[in-house]
Amino acid sequence: MDYRKLLGKVESAVLPYFGGGTVDAPSRRLRVTEPVAPGWWRFEVKGREATAREPAAPEGLEALPRVRGHVWGTRLVREGAVAEALALMPEEEPPRLSPVTARRWHDGTLLFEGVEFEGEAEETARRALEEDRALGDARGVSASLRAAFGFEVLQAASRGTGIPFAPVEARARVLDVAREGRAEAERCLRGLAEERARFLRMQAEQEARREEAETRAWTHREHGAPEVWRDAEGREIARPLAGRERERWDALHALEARARMRHESSTSEPPWGQDGRGVARGQDGRGVVRDGPERGDAWRDAEGRETTLSSREHETWEARRNDSARASSRTSGTRDGRGPTRHGHRRSESDVGAWVERALDKAGARLLAQRRLGDGLLEVVYTFMGERFVTVVEAATLRVRDAGVCLAGADTRVTLESLPSVLKEAIETDALVITRHV
Repeated sequence: MDYRKLLGKVESAVLPYFGGGTVDAPSRRLRVTEPVAPGWWRFEVKGREATAREPAAPEGLEALPRVRGHVWGTRLVREGAVAEALALMPEEEPPRLSPVTARRWHDGTLLFEGVEFEGEAEETARRALEEDRALGDARGVSASLRAAFGFEVLQAASRGTGIPFAPVEARARVLDVAREGRAEAERCLRGLAEERARFLRMQAEQEARREEAETRAWTHREHGAPEVWRDAEGREIARPLAGRERERWDALHALEARARMRHESSTSEPPWGQDGRGVARGQDGRGVVRDGPERGDAWRDAEGRETTLSSREHETWEARRNDSARASSRTSGTRDGRGPTRHGHRRSESDVGAWVERALDKAGARLLAQRRLGDGLLEVVYTFMGERFVTVVEAATLRVRDAGVCLAGADTRVTLESLPSVLKEAIETDALVITRHV
């Protein structure tokens, strides 16, 4: 069998396109070669790439699961006070709180299907909204209609107070809002604002402690730590050198300083180059270029006395040199605007974008946008479980710096790939508080 024929096979498929760089077929996710306007398109599929050729009428909706609920803006509110975004809605908006149906596409997106016949309950809820009064314990109002009414009241209160909210943040209290009205909505929003303010204060304090700790670490590693030093999370980073070990450490630093001075004075063969390597006298007496002192190599201290490093001392020196390099990299990267590691500079924009998209795709999220922030940071906008999130990560590692939600100061313990599982747990337990509303 010639597999090249299979790889070069071109197929045609009618698929819904929601924007971005991908489109979902029933069995796989395809990369869109050229973005087009959201809607139903006939795609030409070759391998894992899809090219939009022409608009098309929807196909295959009858075989998809149907979801019923009530409309709130561009969302469908269903049982459990879950408000999911509706994709590909018609130009003519349905009336507020209308009963609607949707079909769930293969990637979980809800596709708007149509408006159903309504009864007296929907008209009762609309009148209560117009008169700015609570729904109370009105009979005949379904759970999805009551939740949609509560979200409408919260949205009006949000405009009045200037406090933003997401449905997943208020889901646990939306039925109380529907029953009690605007006063309960404002209490709910003020509670969210207080929780965000508390988190941001804690985040600022942790960041200040972290910056102070990094500065102290850099200083102590250059000049010796006078005491056991711990980072912002309480982990031990450095402890003092004692006795002979401290003397040898000082001698090595003095040797490096003298080598750099000789290099600056136009030495033709630099003993300590920009790559961090030095010239040491080996046991055979000849000068050899090394990344650091090798076992048994002869070095001289500040007074010119010859000293030799044992195996244990050599390992200690290497460990402390590596720690110092990492600390210097973090500190210098922050001070001069460079990223946290040198690998981040070598990765191109397209490589970073593909990496971010793969990480989110593996976690079940969809990338919407991304932009560089400087200092090696990246802002990532994506959707997950029907909600929009904004997260700041390190471009070189995808380690989270600011999750965009309250994580009790544990942002840096997760990555962009593992964060969605944390978000899922917070959503399912009604514990999510979003701090970055963009």
